[in-house]
Amino acid sequence: MRDEGLSSGEYILVVDDDSAVLELMGEVLRAEGCIPLPASDPHDALAFSESKPFSLAFVDIQLPGMTGLELTTRLKARDPQRDVVIMTGYGTIDHAVQAIKVGVADFLRKPFSVEDVFMCLRRHRERQAFRERIRRAEQRYADLVQHAPMMIFSLRKDFALGFVNQACRSVLGYEPEEVVDRQGWLLEQVVEEDRSRLEDHVRAVFRGLSDAGFLDCRLRHRDGHVIHCLVKTFVPAAFSRGGRSRHLEGIAVDITDRVLLEKALVQKEKLKTLGAVAAEVAHEIRNPLVAIGGFARRLHQRHPESSEAAIILDECRRLEGILDRIRNYLSPVEITLGQHCLADILVRCKEIMGLELERRGMRCRLEVEPDLPPLPVDANVLLQVFINLVRNALQAMHKGDELVVRAYASAQHVLIRFQNPCRKPMAARAEALFLPFDEGGQTIGLPLCYRLIRTMGGVLSFSREEPHVVFTISLPKTRGDSISPEERETQSAEGEPSR
Repeated sequence: MRDEGLSSGEYILVVDDDSAVLELMGEVLRAEGCIPLPASDPHDALAFSESKPFSLAFVDIQLPGMTGLELTTRLKARDPQRDVVIMTGYGTIDHAVQAIKVGVADFLRKPFSVEDVFMCLRRHRERQAFRERIRRAEQRYADLVQHAPMMIFSLRKDFALGFVNQACRSVLGYEPEEVVDRQGWLLEQVVEEDRSRLEDHVRAVFRGLSDAGFLDCRLRHRDGHVIHCLVKTFVPAAFSRGGRSRHLEGIAVDITDRVLLEKALVQKEKLKTLGAVAAEVAHEIRNPLVAIGGFARRLHQRHPESSEAAIILDECRRLEGILDRIRNYLSPVEITLGQHCLADILVRCKEIMGLELERRGMRCRLEVEPDLPPLPVDANVLLQVFINLVRNALQAMHKGDELVVRAYASAQHVLIRFQNPCRKPMAARAEALFLPFDEGGQTIGLPLCYRLIRTMGGVLSFSREEPHVVFTISLPKTRGDSISPEERETQSAEGEPSR
């Protein structure tokens, strides 16, 4: 009865210098739907090994010019997955030990019956099925690891990666083969301010002084921009119950979108509160300020030599300027969203600012990631924001300096970084740059930029990367819930601000 596990038309090699054995094995194998490859000489068997795809060979232990174990070694060298069954009329412990060493899969003792051959075939099929299950499991595991939307890596004590999956390309811009086995590579990618934290944590885990866990840190992309990551390291299972591992397993998840969202929410609440306070303050001090200003002007006309009257008049003008900035900041903004190409807007901005850059002896380098999706923005408003940010950078730069503008995508956002050397003091608090209440905001340009970006569902943030300062715009790839229904109604009902 034919074994259901056998494949019809499968080649099976039979090597024996006894023609009767070759004939018998040929009949049995043909009855099973297989194609026997009979060979009475080991060199004929090796020729079959080069020309025919077979996964099973029956080999006599005693052959002319070469032993069955020597032939087995050469057959396995060509294909380690081949099963070899040794046929022998006698056997010794020494033969058994050698057979195990060369990878013999089974034994068939002569004289053998047809059922004995069937049993060998059946065990061969079981081994094949088992290997196939292992192969599929390994393939599923490899596919899962390689295509997971996070960096999965193995980290050595010298901060070299023993392994990293394909997500290294999407997260940090490097091919895995570029970075594996490079000493200290992972630590080099960490932003300098976060480097010691990660290094101390990893070394403590290696020494068993700290439990493996999550750590927030910033990594630098190959293109230069910063990626916010959540890094998790853990001891391999083989060492989890004692002993010290020579490497740690780890993952790094890109949480830039989450950080941007949290930053947007925090800034939105801060500025919403401050905006409400500003509106109330502006309303409350407008009338008294007008009265004081009028009194100071009359006093100054009557007593032009009085320094006190001049001081009061100057302070009134300064307060009036603050109120004007607050009024402009709180003025309604109308945004008309449409799908626009970010690269085109950036190129247009560079063209407009080109003459001013050239006149000041400064440079602007534009780096736009290819295939960025069209964004739901107001192209004219976004162009105005870009121009304002370039002008703000020019105020902080000296002749010969370079402004670098990078545009790239995260999972849910497109980010535009304006990075430039800063040659003058900046506000101590980042929030002050986006508020119109005093001179700390540099110009009304930054507060207005913040409002315009926020109205389009994005966020404008500021950071220091000495000796540079960085303004980063984050815009959603699709229209989402960044703008509340009340804000949308306000935007559609209110008029255009002065620009």
